[in-house]
Order: sequence, then structure tokens, then C-alpha cells
Amino acid sequence: MFTSDTDATDTYEISDLVMSMVGVEYMAYIKPVLHEGEDGFAVFAADGTQLAVFDSHEAAYFTAKQHNLEPVNLH
Repeated sequence: MFTSDTDATDTYEISDLVMSMVGVEYMAYIKPVLHEGEDGFAVFAADGTQLAVFDSHEAAYFTAKQHNLEPVNLH
């Protein structure tokens, strides 16, 4: 079991090197959005940068996979 002397609300900075070691640069998340008055699904980079918007979740997912990203869903 992992124990810590720090409060659960403490935050830490994680270097770009550490994040690249866990593969975060290959992660993307898919989230439902309203785009130009229409429902859609946006693909975001792990850092929150919006990459694209699609009409369907499937299109967002498979396009992310085609670009070597590992998509995860956010609700």
C-alpha cells in the first residue's frame, strides 16, 4: 500500500520528460461539443489543445487512431 505524508490536495509539477515517459504525448481525449450550433465530437490533445471536430464519435475516434493517438472519452 502506498502512503504519503502530503495532503491529497497538494499539487506537483511534472516535467515534460516524465510525461513523455508515460506516453501522454500520444493521448487524446474525445468530448461532445457544440460547434457552430451543431452537436459534434472534438478531439483534444492531452494538453487541452483542440485538434479537430467531427460529426460522430466514431469519426473522431478512428481519425485519432489513424494519427497514432490513443483516444479516451470524457463525459
